[in-house]
This record gives sequence, structure tokens and C-alpha cells, in this order.
Amino acid sequence: MDAKQAADMKFRIAVARRMLYRHGLDSQIGGHVSLRVPGEDAFFVTPFQYFDECLPEHVSKVGFDLDVIDAGTLPASPGINFHASIYRHRPDVHAAIHTHSDKISILSSSDRPYDVYYAPGAIFAEDIGYFEDNGAVLPDEEGELIAGVLGGKRAVFMKHHGAVHVGATLEEVVVETILLEKCANYQIEAMSIGAKPLSPALVQSYRATYLRNGFQRREWSAYLRQLQRSDPVLFSAA
Repeated sequence: MDAKQAADMKFRIAVARRMLYRHGLDSQIGGHVSLRVPGEDAFFVTPFQYFDECLPEHVSKVGFDLDVIDAGTLPASPGINFHASIYRHRPDVHAAIHTHSDKISILSSSDRPYDVYYAPGAIFAEDIGYFEDNGAVLPDEEGELIAGVLGGKRAVFMKHHGAVHVGATLEEVVVETILLEKCANYQIEAMSIGAKPLSPALVQSYRATYLRNGFQRREWSAYLRQLQRSDPVLFSAA
């Protein structure tokens, strides 16, 4: 990887973090955005800071052994072991996002599994794992446990905590993370008025449609245009 490629990956991570902030998925300084480094047992990851302040130079490069290879100007976030575990177990995954967003955190605290009340949310049907820390899990064990619960799925709900979302591209994961928070909100609100989820047949139909139409690329482009207007300092620093 040359310097230009590394700079581009760090910039995209900063973009992603600010997009999450603009859509209300920040949680003070907690949560992480990471990108696998092609051809290396390493990933770029965000620091412990407010989402809307992230700049490319803040991003660190960390090995799968969690040793810092190339430090950013701010220390890498703690608690990133599950990023390394996921990248080791899932060669198809190139980006991972961990958030403590409001609605997902609320829904994940219940014993009610994710269900589809909003058509685009059909892409997550039967594609979410569930992880609960029983208080006895050591930090060194957590990563492997979360990766195991994730399996081949898109996301993991972490009970009383938040979620981890993964995918083949950062753009895809950002858009789907924002969508999943919206879907959790729909589910909570819909259940409160006695609404019923979509039928299994409709879920499968919508899932096929949305997975086929590439909505993630279009939404990323729209979010990027919004960010260029709201966060010019990021683009002037690139």
C-alpha cells in the first residue's frame, strides 16, 4: 500500500464517522469505524473522540495482534479486539462499524429479536446475531465470541450495549448502519401501537429487491454531498 492509498482510506474513515454523527449515530466519544488494509493483517481504526471532529490524521493503523503499526495523532480507540477477530474470520469483510446508537441499544436490551416493520429493513432479516456479555467475558475473549456470533451475518446486536455492522465496503456498511438504526426505531414505535411486522413472503420479496438494486451506492453519494456542505473543514484538509 502506498501513501496515497493509505491517505484515501483514512479520509474515507473520517467521512464515515462524520456521516454517522450527522445521522445521530454517535455516542459521545464511544464507537469505532475500521477498514481492512488490503494484503496485510492490519486495519485502520478511529480514535476515542467525538465523531464530528474526526480527521484523516487522527486514524491509526493497527495489526490483528492489536499492536499499533502507524499511530495517528490521537490514540486508537480501546476495545477494538473484535475488529481484528472479525477480519481474521471473515475474509469477505473489509469494513466494520461499532455504534451505541439510541434505538439499536434500546431494542438490543430487550428479549425481542429484530423484525421487519419497514420494507428496506428486509435486508437484515435473519442476518443479525445476538451477543450478551455475562460479566465474566475477558477482553481477550470478547473478540472471538463476537466474531463467532456474527458468523456469516451482516450485524450483531450487543445486549445493553449497541451493535457491530460489517460488509464488503465502507460505503455499504455506513449506509446499512444508518438504515438499521432507522429500522430499530420503526420496530419500537410500531410495536407500541400494536402494528404487525411484514409477512415472511413480503420480507423475502423486499430483501431480494433491495439487495439487487444497489441503493447503498446512491445513498452514500447523497450523504457525501450533504457532508461537503456541512463539513467543509474535512474536505479542505484532504
